[in-house]
Amino acid sequence: MEKITLDAMRNFIVENELTDSVAITLHPDSFDELVLEYLDTNGNQIERPFEILGIEILQDTTGNVPVNKVNLLDTVE
Repeated sequence: MEKITLDAMRNFIVENELTDSVAITLHPDSFDELVLEYLDTNGNQIERPFEILGIEILQDTTGNVPVNKVNLLDTVE
């Protein structure tokens, strides 16, 4: 993905037919930019947990996800 944006994330979720059995983790910089765009688009309101099209979006805390890359986590145990 060239740049993580709301539209790009929506397209990624739809194109990959993601369900709530996964979560998406993003590099902290990408996550922050996405959250700021989301807040701007939604009148400074954000849901907890942060979701797009029902898919939870998380900030990577491991340092393993590069900027502008998407990592999928299996949420089903």
